[in-house]
Amino acid sequence: LLNAPVERKNGMNEFAARIERDFPLRRKEKEKVEFRTWLVHTFKELGYTPKLESGESALAAGGSVTNVVVGDIDKAKIVLAAHYDTGVRELLPPLICPTRPLTFLLYQALYPLLLVAGSFLLSFAVTFPLNLPSMMLPLFLLLLAVALFYPKYGPDEKNNRNANTSGVVTLLEVAKTLTPRYRGEVCFLFLDGGTQTSKGAKRLRRAHPCLKEKPVFVVDCVGEGDELLVLPSKATRWDGDLLDAINENFVNGEKKTCFLKTDGQIIFPSDNAAFPHSTVVCACKKVGGFGRCILPRGTQEIDEENIALLREGLSKLVMNYHPQKA
Repeated sequence: LLNAPVERKNGMNEFAARIERDFPLRRKEKEKVEFRTWLVHTFKELGYTPKLESGESALAAGGSVTNVVVGDIDKAKIVLAAHYDTGVRELLPPLICPTRPLTFLLYQALYPLLLVAGSFLLSFAVTFPLNLPSMMLPLFLLLLAVALFYPKYGPDEKNNRNANTSGVVTLLEVAKTLTPRYRGEVCFLFLDGGTQTSKGAKRLRRAHPCLKEKPVFVVDCVGEGDELLVLPSKATRWDGDLLDAINENFVNGEKKTCFLKTDGQIIFPSDNAAFPHSTVVCACKKVGGFGRCILPRGTQEIDEENIALLREGLSKLVMNYHPQKA
C-alpha cells in the first residue's frame, strides 16, 4: 500500500493523485490513521524525521487529536501548517469571503435560520393533519435537538480537493523542494481537528508556547482560483521583515496573481485563529456581488499552477527570510 504506483491523470500532481485515490476521506479515525501512516512514510522517504503528537482536546467531550509534526517547532524560524482532516457535508454549499467578513457572517447565519425554519415547518406538517396542536412544540424541540447532532453524525463531504487536500499537497511539495541546508529552518504541521474548531492547532499551541510568537503560515483552500491571497493577522502586519520577504519571494504566474493584503478586515475560518502571528495563504476567484470568494465544493481538480507558484514562493521564503530575533 505504501509504495503502490499511482496513475496520474492529465499531469496531476503525484501527491494529489495518491491522496485522491487512496485517502479522499479523512474523517473517521481509521481513515486518519491510514493517511498518517502514508504521510509519515512519505516524509521518511524524503529524508525527514516526522513524529506524531497526540493528546486530548481542551474539552473532555472533544476527544483526542493527532498532529503530524515534521521538524523542530522550537528551532524553526518559519512554521508551515495545513489541516489534513475532512468534515461533514454542510447543508449549504460552503462559501468563504476572506475580504468581506460581513458577507461571510450573513451567509453563515443562514444555517441556524434554515434549521429553525425547517424544524418548524416539519413539526407543523406532521401535527396539523393529525389535529394535535399540543404536540407541535415538543416535536419542534425534538427536531432541533436532533439537528444539533448533524455535525457529528451527518454524511461525509466527498469533495475535499480544495479543503484541504490542496494545502497538504502544497506542504509536501515544499518539503520535497527544500535541500537539506534549509530543512532545519522550517517545521511542517499537519493538523488534526481543523474541521472541528481547530482542535489540533490549539493542542499544539498549548504544548509548544513558542507558537504564540512564531510566524505560522496556514495553507488552506489553494486548489482553485486565479488570485493567490496572502492574509497576515493583525500582529503579523507589524512584522516588516516578514512582509518584505513575502513581497520579494512570491511572484505572479502567467495567469495568476499573488496579492499580499495588509489593510482592512479579513476573516478566514481555519487554524490561523489558533496562532497570533499567523498568515493565511488561500486562492480566490471573483464572484459578482461577493468579491473574492472560495467555493470548496465546486473544485473538480487541484490547479497545478497554484501549487507550483506556492511551492516556489514558500520555499524561497524559508531560504531567504531572516528574522531579527532568530
